[in-house]
Amino acid sequence: MKPVRIWIGAVLVTLGVLGVLDATDVLDFGTTLGSWWPIGVIGVGLTAMIAQKHVSLGPVVVTAIGLVLLADRQGWTTGNPLWPVLLLLIGVAVLTGLRTRHTADHHDADDIGVPVALFGGTKVRSRAEHLTRANVSAVFGGATLDLRDAHIDDEADVDAFALFGGVEILVPRGWRVSLGGLPFFGGYDDNTERDTVMASDAPLLKVNATALFGGVDVRNDPK
Repeated sequence: MKPVRIWIGAVLVTLGVLGVLDATDVLDFGTTLGSWWPIGVIGVGLTAMIAQKHVSLGPVVVTAIGLVLLADRQGWTTGNPLWPVLLLLIGVAVLTGLRTRHTADHHDADDIGVPVALFGGTKVRSRAEHLTRANVSAVFGGATLDLRDAHIDDEADVDAFALFGGVEILVPRGWRVSLGGLPFFGGYDDNTERDTVMASDAPLLKVNATALFGGVDVRNDPK
């Protein structure tokens, strides 16, 4: 996602400038960085939303964590910031339809919202005839989105969020996959088969992955 790369580049340039100013005794780099570094986290979340062109759970959580950390560094709140962050994540999970060890079939829905897997597992299979968008999230758990029986007219988007958990997205052979996103002490992988050359007009699945201490895996068959 180009906006995320631009933001990260801008942060690195800023750090370099501040380092030069510190070396020339213009300002105290350590004090400035210690007070304002969470802005970098906030910027990553906001630019990820700009890149996706819509609001999704992963970038929202990243932005919220940055805001909580900034409030703590600036002394706007007292105490350990981890508790507000934990409450925030649980609240978001509840509001988005919390489920544990859940299995469901979606037959006709073009837009799929997979219940958040929190300290458990969830699996959703879609048989949509005109899939356009899906959301899947795992927080301290595992979530599987099975799209092998779904159909895409042209292209579809999936927002995948993994926080200390894992997300597995199963796609049929013959789909093109475009995978990108925001890895932070985590990662995402496209493990679909690439032995054959696909047609340029083959259905395209765009996966926007946010992996915070977790992983997002796209494959044709379950592990």
